[in-house]
Amino acid sequence: MLIGSRRVFLLPALALAALATATPAFAQNASSDPGVGVGVLAGITRSSLHNDELKDFFKSKTGSLFGLWVGGNKNGLIGFTGEFNYLIRNVGVAGTDDTYKFHTLEIPALLRLNIGARSTNGATIYAVAGPVFSLNLKQELNGVDVGDNFNGGDVGIMAGAGFEVYRIGIEGRGNWGLRSVSDSGDVSDSHAFSLEFLAKFRFN
Repeated sequence: MLIGSRRVFLLPALALAALATATPAFAQNASSDPGVGVGVLAGITRSSLHNDELKDFFKSKTGSLFGLWVGGNKNGLIGFTGEFNYLIRNVGVAGTDDTYKFHTLEIPALLRLNIGARSTNGATIYAVAGPVFSLNLKQELNGVDVGDNFNGGDVGIMAGAGFEVYRIGIEGRGNWGLRSVSDSGDVSDSHAFSLEFLAKFRFN
């Protein structure tokens, strides 16, 4: 992977995630507490690659993720959430024991719609949607570095829903990659897709 490619994806991702942490005035209610939370998250992923010509070539496998989040505006109807997550995404090859392992920095910048209690500890159902930037840190095939065969990053769309009460939340969402992960080999013209199931804890 190229250093230049990392910069192309990292700089706008950081800028957009920083913007997402600022809750706009129209999204706040009359409370003096803006509802902007800070917390941690952890969970699992189910990832695969989709290719129109190799429909049954890849199979989804379980990976893991953990990270930090900020935003949410739980005291308002609409808010934004920015996250900085480290993912290990595993993708299998059908009919073999081969496994691709992707080490990824994921930066979602998500619009959040809250339905329910406006207090910090109250029960809230919410939906999230927005862009997500992924920076590929390392790619392996059966433990062997194959990073030269992959692009440096991806831009995708993330959407999902969750439930939060007493500072603890659970969330399920999908990440649809829009760029091909590679321009060569078996993974050429393949797009990444991940289901993410995670738990969140709010510090404030």
